[in-house]
Amino acid sequence: MSDAFPIHDARTIIRLALAEDCGNGDVTCRLTLPPHHTSRGRIVSKEEGVIAGLPLLPLVLEELEQLVPDAGASKVALTIDAVEGGHVQRGQVIARFEGPTSAILQAERVSLNLLQRLSGTATTAVRYQEAAGRSCKVLDTRKTTPGLRQLEKYAIRVAGGHNHRMGLWDAILIKENHARAAGGVRAASLSALAGRTGKMPVIVEVETLEQLESLCDLPLTRVLLDNFSPEEIHRAVELRNARQSTFSLEASGGITLATIAEYAKAGAEYISVGALTHSVKALDLSLLLEDA
Repeated sequence: MSDAFPIHDARTIIRLALAEDCGNGDVTCRLTLPPHHTSRGRIVSKEEGVIAGLPLLPLVLEELEQLVPDAGASKVALTIDAVEGGHVQRGQVIARFEGPTSAILQAERVSLNLLQRLSGTATTAVRYQEAAGRSCKVLDTRKTTPGLRQLEKYAIRVAGGHNHRMGLWDAILIKENHARAAGGVRAASLSALAGRTGKMPVIVEVETLEQLESLCDLPLTRVLLDNFSPEEIHRAVELRNARQSTFSLEASGGITLATIAEYAKAGAEYISVGALTHSVKALDLSLLLEDA
């Protein structure tokens, strides 16, 4: 999966966010600022973390110019001082703006909301991967903020993390409900393998070692061990290896930053964690103005 920033998705989100926040312009700026007032502004990190989403900043200014032309966003000079996907310290300057005050202030909230969210996601991904160690890849899930999936999964990649499938279209993932409707995990797996196009991944979720054993002769991509304990994962690895199965194993279900190391030591090659996106704490950033 490419590490390129998803510009098209970003523009779509930015347009929606600016329309939501700015409408046809900031009445406070209009009524309180002197005409043609200019300022310098700095985005500063208020805590240590990983920064992600810096390519959003010029896009916010470009889209603001289209939405509110009289704000003067095209006249704002932007300087990026941080490295995308890099670690930042408390008090570090992330980016600098200089130009019409009205434009800087109208771009502020959308810029910070998105940058804080993506940076929090990247920071969380790094912490989980560091806790798991190098032998196990930590994956995200589809438990993303609606509309922000491409951006959140990008933030995980740019921080050195790993993506699970992007959606329902790019991998086959047989979960409990699919198996129940299809007559069991083996029946569902056989149907998927027979009907897939090309080398599309086939991943199957199991809830017991007995279900895993029923799949050991199949050329699956991965078997997802749902809500297994570390001890059960270790037994699953031993079973897979004894049967010389070709698929990898993924642990999932309630795994936290405090417990992930134990799960990784049990031998699964992958661990998927919904908290990488659904329970993220935004990185604390602020924009400070001074007269130009």
